[in-house]
Amino acid sequence: MGRSGATKVPAAFLVPALGAAIACTALWQCCVRAQSTPIEQLPQLRAGSRVHVEGTVIAAGQTAGLFWIEDKTGSLPIPLDPAGVDVNVGDTLFLEGTLVPSPRPTANPASSATVSIPGSTRHSALASQPSARGWPANAPPSPDLPASDDSAHPFLQNSAPHLTLEVSSIQHRDTRWVFFPSLSLVWLFVLNRRVRLQKSELTSASLQLRGASGTTHAIRELSSAVQTLTQEGRFNTEVAVPEDAEVAPLTMSINTMVAEIQRRERAGKEAETRLRQMSLIDELTGLPNRRLLSDRLSQSITKAQRDLSLFALVHIDLDGFKLVNDSFGHDVGDALLARFAQRLRMRYRQSDTLARIGGDEFALILDRIQVREDALRVAENLLDVLKNPFEINGHVIRISASAGISIFPDGHEYGQLLQQADCAMYAAKRSGKGRIVQYSDDLSSAARERLTMEGALQHAIARGEISLQYQPEYDLATNSIVRFEALARWYNPRLGHIGPVSFIPVAEESGLILSLGAYVLERACTDALGWQAIAGRPIQVAVNVSTVQFSHDSFFEEVAGILHRTGLHPSLLQIELTESATLPGIERATEMIRRFTRLGVSVAVDDFGTGYSCLTYLPKLAFDTLKLDRSFVSGLMVRRETRSFVESIIDLAHNLHMRVIVEGIETREQLQLIRTLGADEAQGHLLGQPSGDPGALLREEAKQTMLEESRALPVDPPQIPDRTITAAGPRF
Repeated sequence: MGRSGATKVPAAFLVPALGAAIACTALWQCCVRAQSTPIEQLPQLRAGSRVHVEGTVIAAGQTAGLFWIEDKTGSLPIPLDPAGVDVNVGDTLFLEGTLVPSPRPTANPASSATVSIPGSTRHSALASQPSARGWPANAPPSPDLPASDDSAHPFLQNSAPHLTLEVSSIQHRDTRWVFFPSLSLVWLFVLNRRVRLQKSELTSASLQLRGASGTTHAIRELSSAVQTLTQEGRFNTEVAVPEDAEVAPLTMSINTMVAEIQRRERAGKEAETRLRQMSLIDELTGLPNRRLLSDRLSQSITKAQRDLSLFALVHIDLDGFKLVNDSFGHDVGDALLARFAQRLRMRYRQSDTLARIGGDEFALILDRIQVREDALRVAENLLDVLKNPFEINGHVIRISASAGISIFPDGHEYGQLLQQADCAMYAAKRSGKGRIVQYSDDLSSAARERLTMEGALQHAIARGEISLQYQPEYDLATNSIVRFEALARWYNPRLGHIGPVSFIPVAEESGLILSLGAYVLERACTDALGWQAIAGRPIQVAVNVSTVQFSHDSFFEEVAGILHRTGLHPSLLQIELTESATLPGIERATEMIRRFTRLGVSVAVDDFGTGYSCLTYLPKLAFDTLKLDRSFVSGLMVRRETRSFVESIIDLAHNLHMRVIVEGIETREQLQLIRTLGADEAQGHLLGQPSGDPGALLREEAKQTMLEESRALPVDPPQIPDRTITAAGPRF
């Protein structure tokens, strides 16, 4: 160990310092060499000039007393002093002296070649003009030096005075001192280069060690951060990116992975929120759904029990909404539901809850009502929003709704309250739609009867227990039967005779109307085939078609298939539609009627003048026949306005190229009056009641004479066989 406090010189500094010293020595020698005067320039200098001459000894002779030096430009003789410096051929000498004038030499160079100055170490030389490269021309002949021709030396021929070099010092210059410093410098350069390379390698190794240490530290920090993320589940922060080039990409990849986890976590939470909302909120209308209604209803029950208060549940269902879907598509149906919900929002309190609990069913919880009649008034206010039609995608849609009301504490549980409201709503539909009914115990028994009837009707259709009766329609011009209208009848051994007014609504509400309508149509077409041979002329069969049937997409194909299977000619079939079947979709109804017309099937509008007014759309619908409802016939004989209205309708129909059938003719006066007003056909109990054997009516028609006063029908109505039902029942 060195002494404390001693200054330490870095080893890397010694090599450059030594090299610099050697380089300075070589540089000094080069500078000295640069001060030497070339031999060929000596004659051009003036006397008294101080010169330095450097050259290599090329010849030395003891006999002549001279030695010759040579540089790159020429050669020069120098007197040889035996007592002086030892001179050998090949030595490099550095001469320092002064140029002095001397007399012109004689023709004998040997006599004036040198001048000796006794007692002095000085030497003088004759500064002759040097010769070209080689021996000089004025060199004296001797055994050591070759002779030359004096005339060849230009200086001897020159008249200018001679210059003598008085040599004051002679120094040997060893060329190794020039070579060795250069070699040493090269060696030092190489050594320095190797030192630098080793230093660079050491630095690189140190950096690598330092980097390895930093990498290890960065990996530890990264591992700790990743462990924290995975154990604590905190994926909302990023891992700090280290400076280490190897660990930084890994850290960035982990941050990218963490960012992706965060994105997926957010997406999962958003999806969870949407699912939670979808589980409680109806997506189409934005209203609470049945699940949330159940929770709110349970809360209302709890509050009402605590406060001994009343609240009501109103169940609303749109009438004929399926027809809207079938006519215009589900997009229009969805838009209608959304618009209806939007209108309802303006009609109840913020403390109440309106929910969509089914396709076209809504329920409203009315908290803290004072009396039961409050619920009825709110329900009426809700249904008033349907007075104005809906305009959706260019379609004008008119629709009604039925409502049922249940009151707490009549129903003290959620399921019971909803069941009572549902039962009251269906009772409202059965009473004519667009109605409001409040639940009572009688409705409960009616609901049970309805369920019983629905099950029995399904079995009756499957077993073919539905029978058909036919009521004739007469041509007032020929007083003859032109068609029979098919009417469905149902007899159940346990329930007895059930009229269409009872089971048709059940069939429509339960969806059985499609199978029931198809059964009635095919049975009527099959029966009509036998009438043609009995009458000897074409006899049509008229079949009433439900709104649900007509709105079905495949209805036309079903009718065409039945005609093909039964073999009945299309001209012998008349389809009868109510006004409500055509209003929801005028364009579709128009196209459907045109397709039936091209097929050969005639289409009639039934019960015209009841329900919605169809006068605006009547010109667009290419009906073949217009059947005027029986409600106008009863007022013909009493009110002048009714007569004028019927006459106007008949004229309008004729102008639209439609035949007019008047229903409900009960007296001969009515028959005569409609004939006078211009009606084309008539139907009613006066002319013939529904019969299960229309063939018998055709045979009886040939035996009866028509009444002469009416010129159309016999005085006495045709005799009906005993098995024919004499009382007119509701028609299908």
